[in-house]
Amino acid sequence: MFNDITIVPVRTDRKAVYLAFSARIAEIYREYGAVRVVDCWQSEDSDDADFHASDAMDNYAAGELPDIRKLAGADDGETVVISITEWPSKEVRDRAVKAVVIDPRIQATMDEEPVFDGRRLIAAGFDVEYDLR
Repeated sequence: MFNDITIVPVRTDRKAVYLAFSARIAEIYREYGAVRVVDCWQSEDSDDADFHASDAMDNYAAGELPDIRKLAGADDGETVVISITEWPSKEVRDRAVKAVVIDPRIQATMDEEPVFDGRRLIAAGFDVEYDLR
């Protein structure tokens, strides 16, 4: 398996617009071989302290740990979205991406009002090394 992962801040009041856009794009990726596309909208009550052993938090000053909102560059009124596109292999992904970027449906999105600022999109491909299901 191979995963493309993107992280982008999206205006919170545009959640429905983003999800509709993403669903359209996900269908195109599925046509080109993606196994699964998942969008994760950051929970309002998410706390990075939840991810550390309780005693470990005593070792860190307030604000010392990285915060995903800061890392993603989210401003007030924005929510962090992490999207994962799962491919059966990197080879399938590489062929698909070449086709997707020239697909007329993808090209047509360039004339739409953007649902997020593409300059702030963080993206990379990841080999799956461990998968416990």
